Parts: sequence; C-alpha cells; structure tokens
Amino acid sequence: MKKYIWMVIVTIFALSACTAGRTTESKGLENQAYLQFTIVKGSADKYFDGVEVYVDDNAPFKAKVDLIQGKTVKGNTYVIKTGKRHVKVVYRGDVLFEKDVMLGTQETRKIQLP
Repeated sequence: MKKYIWMVIVTIFALSACTAGRTTESKGLENQAYLQFTIVKGSADKYFDGVEVYVDDNAPFKAKVDLIQGKTVKGNTYVIKTGKRHVKVVYRGDVLFEKDVMLGTQETRKIQLP
C-alpha cells in the first residue's frame, strides 16, 4: 500500500512539473496605419492652429502640421485603419487635400500640404 501511495505522489509530481517552464506568445503587427501632415520650410506658421482631418465618413479630428527639416521628419502621427481610405484635410473651410489613399499595415503616409 505504501508503494502505491508513493507511486501516485511521484506521478502527480512528474505531471505537474511538465507544465512548468517557459511559455511563448506570438503577436503579429497591429492592423493600423499612420498619417502625418507636413509643410515645407517657407511656410512655417501657415497652419499654426492645426487642420481638420476627415477619414471616410467619420467625425473630423484636429491634426498638427509638422515642419520638414532636412531629410528627417519627426513629428505627430495619427492612427487610422488600414485599407482604402478617403482622406480630406480642411483648414478654415478650404479643402487642402482630398484623395483616396491605400494604406498597409504599419505604413506611415506623409501628406505634404501646400
């Protein structure tokens, strides 16, 4: 009887030890894309209060416009869904940009405003 109890304890211990260890988790890229709005150096204060951006038929959001300095642009990016999107940029009632754009996963589309 003692031998049977010891075998049961050892078996339970061995089976519980099999579940311990490292577990791995894999994540894919998030299904989102980014928009960034830029202007050239000569018109630095042109859109100082931001622009309104309409994506598809959703409510507009305010976006800051970044200045291009050299070859690198660091600034504000805005998350939108991937796929074909209708983007319209409005500043004080004037339409600056309106176009259908195709955006892939983790893609950043830089839109240069006039």
